[in-house]
Amino acid sequence: MLRQIRQLTAVQLYNLFGFNEFRFSKDKKVKKRWIGMTLIWVFLIIMLLSYVSALCIGLSTLGMARVIPEYLFVVISFVILFFSFLKAGSVIFQMNNYEILVSLPVSRTAIVVSRFFTMYITNLIMSFLIMIPGIFFYGMFETPSIMFYIFSVIGTLFLPLLPITLATAIGAGITAISSRMKHKSLISAMLTILFAVGIILFSSLSGNKIEGLSEEVLKNYASLISTQIQSIYPPAAWFGKASVNADIGYFLLLIITSVGIFSLTIFILQRYFTVICSTLNASSAKNNYSMGELKTASPVKALFYRELKRYFASSVYVSNTLIGYLLMAIAAVALLIMGPEKLEAAMELPGVVEKTLPIIIGAMGAIMPTTAASISMEGKQWWIAKTIPVKSKDIFDSKILLNLSIAFPFYIIAVILSIIAAKPSFIGGVWIVLIPAVYILFSAVAGITVNLALPVMKWDNEVTVVKQSASALVTMLVSFVSILIPVVALFTIKNVSVNFIMGATLLILFAITGFLYARNNKKQILNIE
Repeated sequence: MLRQIRQLTAVQLYNLFGFNEFRFSKDKKVKKRWIGMTLIWVFLIIMLLSYVSALCIGLSTLGMARVIPEYLFVVISFVILFFSFLKAGSVIFQMNNYEILVSLPVSRTAIVVSRFFTMYITNLIMSFLIMIPGIFFYGMFETPSIMFYIFSVIGTLFLPLLPITLATAIGAGITAISSRMKHKSLISAMLTILFAVGIILFSSLSGNKIEGLSEEVLKNYASLISTQIQSIYPPAAWFGKASVNADIGYFLLLIITSVGIFSLTIFILQRYFTVICSTLNASSAKNNYSMGELKTASPVKALFYRELKRYFASSVYVSNTLIGYLLMAIAAVALLIMGPEKLEAAMELPGVVEKTLPIIIGAMGAIMPTTAASISMEGKQWWIAKTIPVKSKDIFDSKILLNLSIAFPFYIIAVILSIIAAKPSFIGGVWIVLIPAVYILFSAVAGITVNLALPVMKWDNEVTVVKQSASALVTMLVSFVSILIPVVALFTIKNVSVNFIMGATLLILFAITGFLYARNNKKQILNIE
């Protein structure tokens, strides 16, 4: 069975990272695309290492180096929990592949364990990328014994087990609650978004307790932070005491608890996996169908309704693209409740709201547009778009229109509440209205551009397209760069007014959007495979 687990896990990882496609494809475009994505991943990893290193240096400078291991343990656990529960229900309990595999001479236990191991290995890579800078800087500032390094490395190996287990339970719960409802995809998406927002708010509130302290107080309150971590996530405190104090008791407690809960979960799932999958993926239908009135509409309008139905039929699609717009509205509500002054004091960045508020609102609305995956979501039905008598422009317009329709209610809420809270000048109010609007439009058009260049038409799971595709990643990176440039300019260019930078940002983004839109409309969908 171990051989089966190893082979199944390897196959899933190869598919996830596209190794086989790169190795065996004779298409040079595929190879170039894979190399390009690898370079992007390297760039993102360097950024992650730089950020974690800066965090560790900051904590060490404040005399809190000893909380680095447990602090990073909490951060990694929350990140794994956040990203894993979004896909656990559709990856662990996916029936399509299971029905194929179960007909082969492969044990049910091997199938279940391999799915968990795939999630474990991907999360383990991220865990080490975050933990290695922490181990290095703690060692540099505190010069611990060799046992610190041994306990830290071994402890990190077991770090993803508990978050993955909890994420699986939450993902299964969300799927179970929504599976028997009429609009199960929409209900599942709403529950997923609510839980995701809960994690973000909980993390923010927990962080504010620490950030609200002065530098002098922070130097004497490392123990307070440890106490807070103990109350938030006890395993992180066990990891900290085991690694920093070389405490074998807490080390064994962490390992036994993680392995025990993880193993128990796998034992239960492999025993009742078919029943659980059948229950979670069950659907009901009534036999009261009747032919209604047939309606006609313009090509764009008809395609838009088609896009709308497809969008709300996928909980993964909704939950991953709607959350940015929801956070845009929540941020505006927080600004209204706290006020700009208190928010700036909490962030220890005076004037940041006045300078960057329009770009912050736009950033949340631009980070993950629906268009980044809208063409790939066509999948095996792409032949329909190729054969119907409509222009490419109509198809692309309908996808952009969907994105703008989803964003519009949250944009209106965010703009109105931000103006009420910030009380800007007339020109400041104009920027709050226009900058987020152009960012949302830019990201929608850029998403189409990137997805046309990096389509994924052959997929078995929507998670592959929405969360793990090159198109989604590159679109997020493009949006991030478009946000980073004006923010850096606002804080580094001294003799230039905020209005000038806002105006330049608006004009440049609008010009780029127009160029990309015209370029997209020249594309022939028959050439997209």
